[in-house]
Amino acid sequence: MNFGDLREKCILVGVSAGIFLPFRLLAGQYFAEHWLGNLGFATAVSILMIYLAKKNKLGRFGEILNNQVRKAVWGKSARLIILVLLGFMVYFGTVIVLVNQGNTAYADDKEALFQNIFAAESASSKLKINGPGITDGEFAGFAQIRYMVYVFSVSFAILNDLTGDLLASMHLILFMEQVEMVGLFWLYRKMFRPINLA
Repeated sequence: MNFGDLREKCILVGVSAGIFLPFRLLAGQYFAEHWLGNLGFATAVSILMIYLAKKNKLGRFGEILNNQVRKAVWGKSARLIILVLLGFMVYFGTVIVLVNQGNTAYADDKEALFQNIFAAESASSKLKINGPGITDGEFAGFAQIRYMVYVFSVSFAILNDLTGDLLASMHLILFMEQVEMVGLFWLYRKMFRPINLA
């Protein structure tokens, strides 16, 4: 690996973290009640930085930014970046759906399990859990998948309740950030033409 390229990556990560982290924390505090306003923040700051870099208003940092963005969106790692972003989108979206499923379709089982775990009552007074149920003639693989969805739904719904709805909120914010990143990646591919990366 080229040490100049590694140094540029470190400078870019350091400056980006120095810009994004404090503003994300401040915006998160300001928009704590209305977190939806916080979602487009990374996109707005990223587009502003790219615009200023394209107009040569950021000096040497702008050159580093242009060079590294071009390498990221047209280099060998571009497909890996997209796969990782899409993988995280699927994960965060799945957790949100499972929490919702646990709070709606399996709400009775969630409450029964919660009471059974945290109640100081005797074993004879434990509440019964129904489960997802199976139908006659159902393929065994589908039944196993439904039981996995059931277990994860109830587990994530209980975790979400124990964290005061923080689990679902954080996963929704992280899901939206992944959507923003995929959108920015697409935008950068339109803005930056490929160059010889050798």
